Amino acid sequence: MQLAVLGLNHNTAPVGVRETLAVDGSELAEIYSEIMNNDRIYEAMIISTCNRVEYYIVTDDFLCNIESVLEIVSEHCKMDRSELRKYTYIHCGEDSVRHIFRVASGLDSLVMGEPQIFGQVKDSFENCRLYGGAGTFMKKLEEYTIKTTKKVRTYTGIGENPVSVSYAAVELASKIFGSLSDKHALIIGAGEMCELASKHLVTAGIGGITVTNRTFEKAQKLASEVGGSAVDFSSFKACLADSDIVISSTGATDLLVTAADVKEAMVVRKRRPMFFIDIAVPRDIDPKIDELENAYVYSIDDLKAVVDANRKQREKEAVKAMEYIEDGLTAFYDWLESMKIIPVIKSLRQQFEDKKEEELKRFSSKFKIEDKNELAKIEYLVSAYMNKVLHTPLKNLKNASAVKGKYSLDEALKILFELEDVK
Repeated sequence: MQLAVLGLNHNTAPVGVRETLAVDGSELAEIYSEIMNNDRIYEAMIISTCNRVEYYIVTDDFLCNIESVLEIVSEHCKMDRSELRKYTYIHCGEDSVRHIFRVASGLDSLVMGEPQIFGQVKDSFENCRLYGGAGTFMKKLEEYTIKTTKKVRTYTGIGENPVSVSYAAVELASKIFGSLSDKHALIIGAGEMCELASKHLVTAGIGGITVTNRTFEKAQKLASEVGGSAVDFSSFKACLADSDIVISSTGATDLLVTAADVKEAMVVRKRRPMFFIDIAVPRDIDPKIDELENAYVYSIDDLKAVVDANRKQREKEAVKAMEYIEDGLTAFYDWLESMKIIPVIKSLRQQFEDKKEEELKRFSSKFKIEDKNELAKIEYLVSAYMNKVLHTPLKNLKNASAVKGKYSLDEALKILFELEDVK
């Protein structure tokens, strides 16, 4: 039995193809049903996010059955199989287990180390239990995926140091001001960058947010989403005096905030520090503001330098993360190897049970024991003795079965019964 995965992600397929293949929650039951209808697929799991769609199957013939999944996906998204194949990758065996450990740990993400994927993978395992016939293999895979991911995130810095401009901006503000709980932010613009920055500010515990935009309705919408207030674009400069942090990202071709504006606001603020983050190109914030006392201006280039340095740091941490992933892979395959001995253990135990029943019948017949209570006591004694005799060798048989080396017969007996050398 082995794990195989058919998938595509942000590296192999453009967003249009990823959108076409994305599996909506309402479609899960039907697609799982089609996959599980194959008698040679025993367990299955689907991971579908904005950056990846992956189909994991537990099978005894991955070559044939991954083609079966490809056929189902092709029909579902109405894309020719040969066309679909251009965007997909296939992993099998250890490579597929290593792959899911990498995915859950964020090493395969568009933004390396991003934590959201871990929750998405856990949700996928939950759906696997609902629809994908989750059995011993998938349950153990989930256990080892969670263990490995937690080690990666605990013992490496893969999730530290922001690698998005908007997040880096908020991190920078946090370092300058310390706590943001008593600070107020003015957001100029309501596009994606401003939206992300606003949400990061809320997560960082900002005291208050005011949003302004040329289209007032968009400012109102963003303000509503982050629990702030909106101000008309024509009068936002009146808010400067109350703003500790100003983040701007608009399509304006001229400066929106000048040094003269800030000089005037500083008088009202009594020179309390102001932090400006200009994510716009061309710039919205006058760079001369940085020359004013207690005013600090960071452009998108300053933030990109921070992001690039942080990305390199995460790449270094990814090397450490792979060591934990390889350890997890070894542990998982040790468990899988140990499972091969289970039928042997069951057979051995059944043989002992059968012999016990035979001897009990022979014994009761020979000594003409008909009293049921007396027979039950004898059976209890024999069963207890048999279980004690079998406990050590069966335990050691299971543990030693994961070791791929071979033992001689005398070594095997010493391991099974924990025998010591006789002097």
